[in-house]
Amino acid sequence: MDTISRLSDDLLVRILSFNPTKDVILTSPLSKRWRSLWTLVPKLEYECIQNQEQKFTKFVYRTTLLNKAPLLERLDLKIHKLGPECNAVDVGIWIDIAVSRKVSALEIDICLYREGSISCFPRSLYSCETLESLKLTNHHSFLVDVPSAVNLPSLRKMWLMVVDLAVNASLHRVLSGCPNLEELTLTREDCVKGVDQSMDFTIDVPSLKILSVIDKRSSGESSNGYVINAPSLTHLRVNDDLLYDNRRMKHMPELVTADVGITNGVSNHKFLKALTCVTRLDLCLSLSEVADPPEMTFHQLVELNLSTCVQGWWDLLTHMLQNSPKLQILKLVNVRNHRVKDQSSIGTPDDWKRPSSVPECLLNCFETFKWCGYKGRQGDKEVATFVLTNAIHLKSATFLLESTDFKEKYEMVKELASLPTPSPSSQLLFD
Repeated sequence: MDTISRLSDDLLVRILSFNPTKDVILTSPLSKRWRSLWTLVPKLEYECIQNQEQKFTKFVYRTTLLNKAPLLERLDLKIHKLGPECNAVDVGIWIDIAVSRKVSALEIDICLYREGSISCFPRSLYSCETLESLKLTNHHSFLVDVPSAVNLPSLRKMWLMVVDLAVNASLHRVLSGCPNLEELTLTREDCVKGVDQSMDFTIDVPSLKILSVIDKRSSGESSNGYVINAPSLTHLRVNDDLLYDNRRMKHMPELVTADVGITNGVSNHKFLKALTCVTRLDLCLSLSEVADPPEMTFHQLVELNLSTCVQGWWDLLTHMLQNSPKLQILKLVNVRNHRVKDQSSIGTPDDWKRPSSVPECLLNCFETFKWCGYKGRQGDKEVATFVLTNAIHLKSATFLLESTDFKEKYEMVKELASLPTPSPSSQLLFD
């Protein structure tokens, strides 16, 4: 305790700020000096557990009003259930207090007691000039009613997790009021009673650099369209059920990395063409439904991570090898996907349609090959053989075998190790 007492108040306050508010207040009985130190902490973090709503509400009101920090850096509210003893009005007042204290970061994670309810956040939230980070999360979809004018000039990061806007123009109004927004995450789940998630939307943000669009709804409910216009975007993540024609991306010349998961088919190749400038690409999708996919050359692609959990991944592999002249790293990953019901039946066909000629990347620059979840089926052997025997500059090939049977694993290792490789310095590794 003596050592801690020698620290300055500023340093002690900074240490306390890493803890939830309920734990910070427990330090007040330590000494006269500590009695009021907690009131200077610039971060307020609360979590309400079930059946403690009334006690929680009183605690939040008391501590927010007693806080004396010059500026409030952050307010975190996690409420498992809104109800009569802790309701949307209370949440609105707490947000209003935080805005008046020039809050920088706001995180609200709530569960409404009535599905489909409209949550009316205070209008001050939409004109908070100091807000830099906003995260709204809900475990049952709720509606947010956005005013006609939004002014959030300092907002850099925004997450809307299972949050729906009351009218179609609301998202546009929010984004238009964020001229410096750099990171945006939109997550949607299956509809609940009273909430319509079928609206189309446009993401038109010139300053945006990082975007995630995650749609966890079933295919029957996720047919709404969207347009992404973000010319400064460098990182993109799209996770969806089916890539419809009404989902489009405009040219993104600054894009560096993309993570795209489309589990039930692709019908819009213009969407994929917007990704051709990336250097790293993570793909979980199928081109099998299309007899002749259009030519898409990935001129800058260096690293490709390809999921083997969807039907037709082998056709996509052929397409990517043929059209990625600078590819150096290839990873085949057997990632489990909740939308694919029977992944055990997915396997490379024995008559895998390999590239008609050795791809340019295998001849010139391909160095690293990794297969996580290698099953050793005939089709898998065809793929592995083609890569290992044609990659002239291969440095390492790693196989993480899926089988737990020792004898079966031994046979896989023996077969792969017997393949002739054109690169004398290449290493073959197993796990």
